[in-house]
Amino acid sequence: MKLGVAYNIFNGDELLEDSLKRIRKHADYIILTYQKVSNIGNLANESLSINIKDLGKELYDEIVEFIPNPNKPPKENETNKRQLGLCYAKKNKCTHFLSIDCDEFYDDNQFSNAKTNISKNNWGATACELRNYFHSSKYQMKEKKRYVPFIAEINFWSKFKLFKKLPVNVDPSRVCYNRRFHLFNEEELIMHHMSYVRKDIASLKSKLCNRPNHSTFEPFLDEYLVYFNCWAPNIPALNPHDYIKNITTEPNIIIIDNPIELSINYIKNENFTNK
Repeated sequence: MKLGVAYNIFNGDELLEDSLKRIRKHADYIILTYQKVSNIGNLANESLSINIKDLGKELYDEIVEFIPNPNKPPKENETNKRQLGLCYAKKNKCTHFLSIDCDEFYDDNQFSNAKTNISKNNWGATACELRNYFHSSKYQMKEKKRYVPFIAEINFWSKFKLFKKLPVNVDPSRVCYNRRFHLFNEEELIMHHMSYVRKDIASLKSKLCNRPNHSTFEPFLDEYLVYFNCWAPNIPALNPHDYIKNITTEPNIIIIDNPIELSINYIKNENFTNK
């Protein structure tokens, strides 16, 4: 297997180096696909270019800028960005491909074993469960099962196409191949998603404001950011949608004894208020 990995970069770049350091040993070719303007037209944070520039050259092989089409829906632009990464993996003769975001992490042993089993069993497309984290890699959210595509084979039919499906429900922009499918169980492989782990409130706001579905919670965004800024482990950890619905009033986190090591810690903004 020659594994190509393409990072989808716009927000969460403060986590990029940590993720790259874990993936580098497993990947043969790494492409950084970044964009200066979001899929809904907002400019990237100034930290994006700085964090990419400061990366060690040994952590990646190629940097490619993606320019979104303002006339296309956000999810279609996201799909096209992942396709761009796949094209560069094909160009460099990779046999397999993984599309990944800055805030996604895997256990080293699980990743290595999964690669071995994919080659051994000739699986064409794979997926695994994911776990979301809140404020820190120490706090895992209790949620219903969610899935994410993992490594897929590169062949003539490999192409990211919006709403291409797998046998399990996944992000509709992330499927490039769906034949000879295998789902890893949670003992075999988990993707650790630092979905709500950011260095500060500005970075989290950038993430939320540039989501394709941001309009559904936009009227409550400032209120949610105040909640996030003041959050403590003894209160529910909620995403914006569940916060609006007040879906639980009970603490819903699992405290991880040996969390993934990150080089960032959330910096609480003592002056942040709901304006």
